[in-house]
Amino acid sequence: MTPEQRAQFKQAVFRGEPLPSDWPEDFAIITAYDPEGRAASPADNAVADARLEADLRAAGFCPHRITGGSADGEHLEPGWGVPIGLPVAVEFGRRYRQVAIFYVRAGALSLVDCEDGSSEDLGRPFGLV
Repeated sequence: MTPEQRAQFKQAVFRGEPLPSDWPEDFAIITAYDPEGRAASPADNAVADARLEADLRAAGFCPHRITGGSADGEHLEPGWGVPIGLPVAVEFGRRYRQVAIFYVRAGALSLVDCEDGSSEDLGRPFGLV
């Protein structure tokens, strides 16, 4: 992850419907959009997103739509909140050639590098805007 990408990821905000009342405190946020940090076409992103959702469901997970992006809404990447352990979440990120995923542990938001698995606590709770 480049320093520029890290800075952008650290500023991400999340949009979506409220999480279910029985949603666990620990979960990942994974997207299939823009593999390797490069812009993909809307059609390619939609296909990758549908594949990710299908793969998550086939693995027995119940994904919940969460869209991450810039605070001004200029950049949005639909993704999936998934009650999943961190190592498996990173593997899904790698499978979909993602630079990073987000992980929420006990309500606290972390940025996780998919290349080396390192995690950075972002010093703020997860929340939807």
